[in-house]
Amino acid sequence: MDTSRLTTGDIIAGVGGIVLLISLFLPWYGASVDVGGFSASESGTGWEALSFIDILLFLIALAAIAIVAARATGRLPDEVPAAVVLLGLGALAVLLVLYRIIDIPGGDVPDEVDLSRKIGVFVALIASAAVAYGGWRRNAETPAARAEPARPPAV
Repeated sequence: MDTSRLTTGDIIAGVGGIVLLISLFLPWYGASVDVGGFSASESGTGWEALSFIDILLFLIALAAIAIVAARATGRLPDEVPAAVVLLGLGALAVLLVLYRIIDIPGGDVPDEVDLSRKIGVFVALIASAAVAYGGWRRNAETPAARAEPARPPAV
């Protein structure tokens, strides 16, 4: 693996993918109950609290990591628009995490139950944004690296 082939955008997207993967194992939501002097609290990871979005986020994280690893090893074909793919996947992940920040899973809960957001959902949001930003940055870096300097017209 030759990391000198990676641009700053690649590195940002790859690290974002790794952190997104790790964030699925962190607590995303918490629930606490306080009834008649009895109190209890519990938290759920991204894997436990999400139904289908966790699988999508897992696949997005794996794809981001795989694209960057393939680029580092030189096995990514030039025809693959890696920057656009990373940007699109990161943007999709940001939208999915934002949806889960706004709409806490749990349905109808009694008034005694207090639902809260935990650190994992915010780490996932930052990691998703890093994947998207890495793709955008790689796209901005790529044309300058491939473009040949313009030659003045012959006189």
